[in-house]
Amino acid sequence: MILDKIDNSSRYFKSPIFLEIFNKLKSFDIDTPNGIYKTSDSYYFKVMSYETQLAPKIIESHRKEVDVQILLSGKELIKIYKEDDVNVLEKYNSKIDCQFYEELKPPISEIILEPNYMAVFFPNDIHGPLYAYNDKIDKLKKIVIKINETLFSQ
Repeated sequence: MILDKIDNSSRYFKSPIFLEIFNKLKSFDIDTPNGIYKTSDSYYFKVMSYETQLAPKIIESHRKEVDVQILLSGKELIKIYKEDDVNVLEKYNSKIDCQFYEELKPPISEIILEPNYMAVFFPNDIHGPLYAYNDKIDKLKKIVIKINETLFSQ
């Protein structure tokens, strides 16, 4: 997992394909309609709007895709879990590349995502998004870049 400024993306993503991805990211803004924007077989952009929650139930991990989560507006608290701190709620679904969990123990860590920052979740990083920061419900506009994990071994 990585939390850093988007401007520092080149520190982590070295292959030329990542330059392409982060250049395409610049074409998205607060007015971009929600939806899935697929321009490659190796990655796509998912734009969404939602409100944070006080007690969301989503805890997830992925196997084939790396999530690069970026907020265009608002603040979101994301909880990070160890494998021992959760129980599988829904087994891995390859169609949506997701496995869902329920919390057994408190998270090992929490991050605060805000505009100009990125949170990167690699396969098997168990994370719980949607939490209200400081218990304040906030309207978010978010981009999740879904990147095939094989790009990281090139």
